[in-house]
Amino acid sequence: MSLLQSALDFLAGPGSLGGAAGRDQTDFVGQTVEMGELRLRVRRVLAEGGFAFVYEAQDLGSGREYALKRLLSNEEEKNRVIIQEVCFMKKLSGHPNIVQFCSAASIGKEESDTGQAEFLLLTELCKGQLVEFLKKVESKGPLSCDTVLKIFYQTCRAVQHMHKQKPPIIHRDLKVENLLLSNQGTIKLCDFGSATTISHYPDYSWSAQQRALVEEEITRNTTPMYRTPEIVDLYSNFPIGEKQDIWALGCILYLLCFRQHPFEDGAKLRIVNGKYVIPPDDTRYSVFHGLIRATLKVNPEERLSITELVNQLQEIAAARNVNPKSPITELLEQNGGCGSAAPPTGSASSGCSGGLAVAEYDQPYGGLLDILRGGTERLFTNIKDTSSKVIQSVASYAKGDLDISYITSRIAVMSFPAEGVESAIKNNVEDVRLFLDSKHPGRYTVYNLSPRTYRPSRFHSRVSECGWVARRAPSLHSLYSLCRSMHAWLRQDPKNVCVVHCMDGRAASAVAVCSFLCFCRLFSTAEAAVYMFSMKRCPPGIWPSHKRYIEYVCDMVAEEPITPHSKPVLVKAVAMTPVPLFSKQRHGCRPFCEVYVGDERVATTSQEYDKMRDFRVEDGKAVIPLDVAVQGDVLVVIYHARSTLGGRLQAKMASMKMFQIQFHTGFVPRNATTVKFAKYDLDACDIQEKFPDLFQVHLEVEVEPRDRPSREAPPWESASMRGLNPKILFSSREEQQDVLSKFGKAFPLGAAGARALGEASCFWRRAGSFSDHAPTLSMAGKERRL
Repeated sequence: MSLLQSALDFLAGPGSLGGAAGRDQTDFVGQTVEMGELRLRVRRVLAEGGFAFVYEAQDLGSGREYALKRLLSNEEEKNRVIIQEVCFMKKLSGHPNIVQFCSAASIGKEESDTGQAEFLLLTELCKGQLVEFLKKVESKGPLSCDTVLKIFYQTCRAVQHMHKQKPPIIHRDLKVENLLLSNQGTIKLCDFGSATTISHYPDYSWSAQQRALVEEEITRNTTPMYRTPEIVDLYSNFPIGEKQDIWALGCILYLLCFRQHPFEDGAKLRIVNGKYVIPPDDTRYSVFHGLIRATLKVNPEERLSITELVNQLQEIAAARNVNPKSPITELLEQNGGCGSAAPPTGSASSGCSGGLAVAEYDQPYGGLLDILRGGTERLFTNIKDTSSKVIQSVASYAKGDLDISYITSRIAVMSFPAEGVESAIKNNVEDVRLFLDSKHPGRYTVYNLSPRTYRPSRFHSRVSECGWVARRAPSLHSLYSLCRSMHAWLRQDPKNVCVVHCMDGRAASAVAVCSFLCFCRLFSTAEAAVYMFSMKRCPPGIWPSHKRYIEYVCDMVAEEPITPHSKPVLVKAVAMTPVPLFSKQRHGCRPFCEVYVGDERVATTSQEYDKMRDFRVEDGKAVIPLDVAVQGDVLVVIYHARSTLGGRLQAKMASMKMFQIQFHTGFVPRNATTVKFAKYDLDACDIQEKFPDLFQVHLEVEVEPRDRPSREAPPWESASMRGLNPKILFSSREEQQDVLSKFGKAFPLGAAGARALGEASCFWRRAGSFSDHAPTLSMAGKERRL
């Protein structure tokens, strides 16, 4: 039995079925699995553990081979981690150096024969694990400098793609074992089970308990010999972010050059002090010595960024006349050239050959396989029946598939219909048109929410261009008009269908579709609508303001509807309590504010750097006076002013966005004086660690007594609430009842949401439905929590 198998059996525990005596590993082999449009024949086991199996599967239609992984989970936290990894894989998929995600599906424990949640993950099948190829090559001598350059460059390109995401995705477990070799001979990065978007910024205010909790979480998701000085010693108060991946890349480069790890024993003292030795007589890899030193700096702020690292590697490649993106021929020649590898069943290397890492860890939760401890009752006995119960399916990117999801039989969501080269990773506009024409001939209208346009004739001139701005909630006027337009189209004919898309079919599409579900009175809260969208398509990744605008629609079509008033609101000041920690020394911030009404900036407090006040922690709060009258859709953006050498030379001030808030003044109650937001109610609040516990933002407001009619009458003034019925969303009563049973009655409202439904009509009550930190409202000097 392999070392991998022993480790997995140990993790599974003595009472599990993970041991050889209690497992029939071939029970699943020979079965047919249906995932979306793919029908897969399970051919053989690649790797197995107490709660997870990796199989080689072949598409019966095209003959293409895939890696199929089946996982069982009996805890919500494990479910969350698995779903998070699936989301990361889907978001990162398409890059040439990241293993290609194809599809995923899951069923809840209530529907599973095992009594546990079950997950299926489908990825491309790679040739094998890089370490196995390196062993064969290095047995004949050291790697050539050009081979090291290609391996390392392609690895860095994968990490660069992760760090370019918004917010950046940090792998946290980069190591040679998580690098695969594709059938084309290029490097593929896999295993995103430890990945995160959260950075930590410890400082003197952190308690020992807070440090211990962070250390425990990081320890679960990292490998000892790859841990950074700032992780090993949290009391150094160095930031813990993307630069931990740079340190790991330095370890990988050292290992590729000198065939041993710089911190082989994982000794904490050596890591903290950065004590490693570059062989003094080495001349073969001298071109990489500077990069090793620049990536293994003790202070993370002194390490190269991933962009700087990639740029330097490109310069080295140009000087050596090497194409760093090309196949690594030295590895292919030593291992029989391109083609599918057939590693032995159950081997450690075969666990990664499918792009689904099954690595060895000395701690739980290291990857998808590692998080699933315990035993399994049995494998699928009727996989086709089980597949029919799938309640979550992530869109497949396999060749020939369209990224389109039906929220109901009459509402579809897809990604942007692209042309040319872009269509290789997005929906091809011609494929989309052919699909819609065949499935809904003459019965569909397309709603383009993205700022990009295309010829309406592509879809028979039935295209509505909305032009919503990314990473902001749409205007209430636009959102309400869209709901009315969709409703009118569906009313024209029971066979009509609405097709909605933004760029990726996520955030903007979710706001539109969830608002429409509430507009038709299928749900009374945004929470329930977003839950249905997440299950029918994918987690949308929307911000609190997005949800707030969905709740506005809920309020406007409620049994006792709330109609937005036309009174201007005077925003007197913005106050932040306690002072957030955005300065380099992490002792305060130097904030300024910008206020927008629609797309127009109506106020800014930005001045010369030295003229803006520097608030410290000991001040208790930071207050920015405004005194600006606003009406309609309002966006308040808070920045931290920074002084940089480049800015001083160019007489320009650098800044960093701290957070933003968006709302509509028509829902501010007439006697409101103060509105308070917790940090979980803020948009673009990506770095939670910079905000102290119990952080709040106060808007001091005053509603003017007289109405100020807008230039254009809002669409809700002439709207009638009669005839709004959720049955218009469905093709049959059975479909409606099925949706209600899954997402209506069965969906649990949180305490905040239940409280919101019972409150009197109030602007901010809906915003409190999404966290335990509900905004509060002060009216006529009396404060009450919503």
